[in-house]
Amino acid sequence: MQPADPSLAKALRDGERSADQRIRLGGRELGPQVGSWSLDQSYATDLPDAMRAFSGSSSAQLELTLGGRGGVSAPALYGPWAPRATGDVIRPRQSVTMDWGLAGSTLPQFRGTVRSRSAQSGGDTVSLTALDGAERLRMPARLPRPSGGIDGDAPYGPSVANNWTASPTWCVDHLLRNAGIHTCPPPRPTSILYASLHGGAAANIGYLTALSGDWTKWTKTNAPWEAAVQGPASGLASAEYIPSVRPVNRLGDGLWAEAWFDNTGSATGTRQLDLTLSWTPANLTPHYTTVRVDFAKGELQAFSGKDKVPTGNGSIIWTVPALTTQSGRWHIGFWLKFSSAGVPTFEARVRYPDGNGIHCTPGTVAGAVAASHLGNVILRLGNLRVEGLQVSSLTTVPSTPADILQEGRWTKTAALDPPDTGLRVIPAVSGTAWEAITAIARATLSTAEFDGNGIFRWRNRSRWANAPATSQLTVTSARELASLTVTEEIDACRNYCSVTWDNWENVSVNKIAKSKISTAKLSIPAGTTGTIVFGRGDDEYDCWPPETYIDALPGCISFRNADSDTAANVHGAVEVGTVISDGIVTVTMRNRSSSTVWLRGGARSMDMLAPTVSGDGGPGKHWYSAWNTISQGHYGVQLYEHDPEGWVQDDRAAREIAEALRAAGVYPVPLLQDVEILADPRIQLGDVVRVKDTTGAVLDSLAWVVGIKTEAEGQAVKQTLTLRGAAYNGVPTDTGLTPDPPVSGSVA
Repeated sequence: MQPADPSLAKALRDGERSADQRIRLGGRELGPQVGSWSLDQSYATDLPDAMRAFSGSSSAQLELTLGGRGGVSAPALYGPWAPRATGDVIRPRQSVTMDWGLAGSTLPQFRGTVRSRSAQSGGDTVSLTALDGAERLRMPARLPRPSGGIDGDAPYGPSVANNWTASPTWCVDHLLRNAGIHTCPPPRPTSILYASLHGGAAANIGYLTALSGDWTKWTKTNAPWEAAVQGPASGLASAEYIPSVRPVNRLGDGLWAEAWFDNTGSATGTRQLDLTLSWTPANLTPHYTTVRVDFAKGELQAFSGKDKVPTGNGSIIWTVPALTTQSGRWHIGFWLKFSSAGVPTFEARVRYPDGNGIHCTPGTVAGAVAASHLGNVILRLGNLRVEGLQVSSLTTVPSTPADILQEGRWTKTAALDPPDTGLRVIPAVSGTAWEAITAIARATLSTAEFDGNGIFRWRNRSRWANAPATSQLTVTSARELASLTVTEEIDACRNYCSVTWDNWENVSVNKIAKSKISTAKLSIPAGTTGTIVFGRGDDEYDCWPPETYIDALPGCISFRNADSDTAANVHGAVEVGTVISDGIVTVTMRNRSSSTVWLRGGARSMDMLAPTVSGDGGPGKHWYSAWNTISQGHYGVQLYEHDPEGWVQDDRAAREIAEALRAAGVYPVPLLQDVEILADPRIQLGDVVRVKDTTGAVLDSLAWVVGIKTEAEGQAVKQTLTLRGAAYNGVPTDTGLTPDPPVSGSVA
């Protein structure tokens, strides 16, 4: 429930029924011109109506009628054909906010945009319909589909513990971020790798190719912003990525690598994070540049050399004593820039939990790096909580607090429950982003909604898994209840619950069978970008940028310094990237040099890997069932089958969902219909109310609010709740009864 000030609390105790309202359209107060309004909120769940469980999304809808002013009718002012000077205030997509309350004290109830407006000929009012923040998610649903979770070349284990590529929560967070709804600092405009780490190691920008170690620990407790990966107590977990664009180390910009940390309670173990950028030259022998944060030693370090183990290379060290003395949220960023001869220079900037910070001055590691491109990025994580990892290509190093921390450039407008279900493979989605979020919520028994302030809230099934013991509000027939119908029905009983899940354990990918080959010969003048476009099938996973090499071998692309297949190869000059969207893959080739280069390679100029599932394989379909024989003895076997459509991929999650459904449906709970109460602006979806009726239904039970309809005509307000009972009326005893059998006699 929303909190109420003393004035509103007193009005509710006194039974006040005359409502106050504040309605703004386009930032202008139009409440006095509103004659009537109706606000409808409910979960679009697919669970049986009478079951003690709910899931799905809620998209609030506001309808209102608007009158004119100054002797001018509403249609003349605000109708679809009204002058723009007055009509734009309620045009489609215009902002709408609505608060209502009592005794002059109001609470936020709706924040959204106009969906439609209409004016009837001869009338004096204009009607409009508005939808909440869900309207911001009407763009196409787009999720990355990394193949790393089923890549046979990656060091994965047999369980999801080592294959937690993503999670339903991670996918919801990604869809929100695409719509500008953020939970932590967003990607910079020139980010080439971004991993939110909000319930999955997958990259939001870039491509996850391998995991090792334990990636099952995700937490909101002491997360820097919203949710974070918790590294292992000892040793390191690692993830390997390929950036969306492969920068070059001779003529390109600098790279800014950053992450948010929290070290609260991390007093032992390997309290360290390494980020390694490997550079691929003409001979394919990588050169590794690594930055390290070591909370145990109180040091930042930078390494450069050809040894994959950072300590085998040359290094520079910055001492940061605060790393060992302060706990809380940290931001640490590293700047890497190469000279024209390939010598790397590092510097770092640290923001402490207490708000202070330090600039670690530039230092150079001896030894030039050959002309090359960025091959991959390797994250190694110890006993720390980390989120918002990213690498950006920038022309200058961020130096002001606003630039370093992105202060004032984003607002946190969403909250997510902790991830509870892992994914090896992100399922394909279609439709709008809101439709995809709704499908994920239904599949995982979660809820998705925007509150009255426009904040998005994602809640997992834990909110209703256990019957509540207390309520936020009591409504009684003696005072608040105007009408109530209580029904008990067999459809409320579900005592045999089955959940299907997709088993990807024995599935692998083939990266070559459908590789994208080009024989194009393309001139790319200095400072320009060439492109090649390929189609992309629904069975294909994400393609990452090919690497520059002397020949177009699988996974490679070839450039020459003249329009000839025998001309010299060019390295460290062209930044190759991929953009995946709407069924196509676009390969971009940005020439950072001062001379024209040619895409050429003899029989082929490019061979880009395109992962697909090997052979005719796919995930195995498995089931987990949970039942209750005592309930079946009283009510018979009542089946409920739940198909998460690919969003459950391990037996643990399937078991937990099946058992939660069984617990919710083992005995019938009261179905509470048409619960009209004394209107209360504090009530929100998901609240628990105690319903006490001593006049007719004779009921005293807790129930969840799964629907709210509030209507007002002038100042008269009416509110009707849709409730789902939170407890059943005990186990049947049939005392003194001898039920008749279903059949009398037998067939000869």
